[in-house]
Parts: sequence; structure tokens; C-alpha cells
Amino acid sequence: MDRRIPKDKHLKDIVEKSRFWDVEDFIRNFDREMAQLEQGFGHMVWDMEEHCVTTHLRPLPMTPSFQISENNDEFRLVVKLPGVSKEDIRLNVDKNSVELLACARDAVCRPYYISVDAGGELVPESADAKLSGDVFEVSVGKTKKKRLKIK
Repeated sequence: MDRRIPKDKHLKDIVEKSRFWDVEDFIRNFDREMAQLEQGFGHMVWDMEEHCVTTHLRPLPMTPSFQISENNDEFRLVVKLPGVSKEDIRLNVDKNSVELLACARDAVCRPYYISVDAGGELVPESADAKLSGDVFEVSVGKTKKKRLKIK
């Protein structure tokens, strides 16, 4: 017995029959995906005859899920980094921001990147970071504001 499902010949028919797809959303997402693909190809190396000489495509960095908490004394950043070891994390803390670049040790080596501005001036020397499983935590002290008495 032959149980073949008839294939629709046009993408429009597939989208219209689906209860999950909206044609406008599909086209909008398609344009976004194509723009990301074009940006990725822009990182490739081409020779003089317009032939691609890049041996491996590297994925573009993605922003991991993160959470920020801060008060007058401390700035804290918690980032979820699945598949990343502490040797594969680069952290940069300056007076105004925290920047993180990490790479998972899998076949793709997908990079994670995040740069977060703090709500006050940070003290980079007070930075403390730890990795527990997939959760990376950074806490940095803030400079204390002093009130001056006017004479």
C-alpha cells in the first residue's frame, strides 16, 4: 500500500495551510535570516577571481542569556554559558562596563559575546568571577561617591 503525502508545489500553499505560520512573519523572519547569512559570508576570505578561500566558516558570536543586578556597592552579572570551560572565557572589566567573550568546546565552537554597561563607576581591581557548571558569575565593586562640604 502506497501512503504518499502529496507535496504542495508552492511555499505559499504550505504557509497558508499551516496553523502555525503567518505569511508576514515568515517573510519578515526570512529576511532577517538572509541578512545574518549575508553578514556571515562577509567574514569569508575571497581571492582575486572571487573564489572563496576560507576553509572553515566560523559562526558569528551570539548573546547568551544573562541577568544583571546592582546596588550602590556592587555590580553583578550572571551569564549562562553551556559547554564552556573557565579556560575558554575572556573577561574584561573597565571603569564603566563588563565585557565577556567565551567559546564552547564543541564541534562548532560557537562563540558567546556580551558587553554590559554599569550604572556607576566600577573598580576593576575588585572583580571576582567564578564558573559553576554552566553559570558564570562576575561581581565588581563600585566606587563610593563622597559628599563634599562647601565652606
